[in-house]
Amino acid sequence: MIPSLKQRRIAPALIGAATAAAVLWMYASHGSRERRPPQEAVPIQDAKTIDFSGGSPVVRDGAADRAAMDAALKKIDAAAGTVTFQPDPPPKK
Repeated sequence: MIPSLKQRRIAPALIGAATAAAVLWMYASHGSRERRPPQEAVPIQDAKTIDFSGGSPVVRDGAADRAAMDAALKKIDAAAGTVTFQPDPPPKK
């Protein structure tokens, strides 16, 4: 054992070294953003859905998608219809 390293300082030194090694490994193995391909740009279109479940965006316009969107919009309108906001109080001088 190293004579200058006291017994109670070994564990924190080992934990620090292990943490540093883990961080360096994660940084090196995951790569940088420059090596990743750019994400596809998908224009937003009215009454159409964008499906990301396959890993890449796909614009869908089917009957089931339209029905789900109409049902969601009705729920949003019903929930937002009862919401009111109080006016801001006048600032105190």
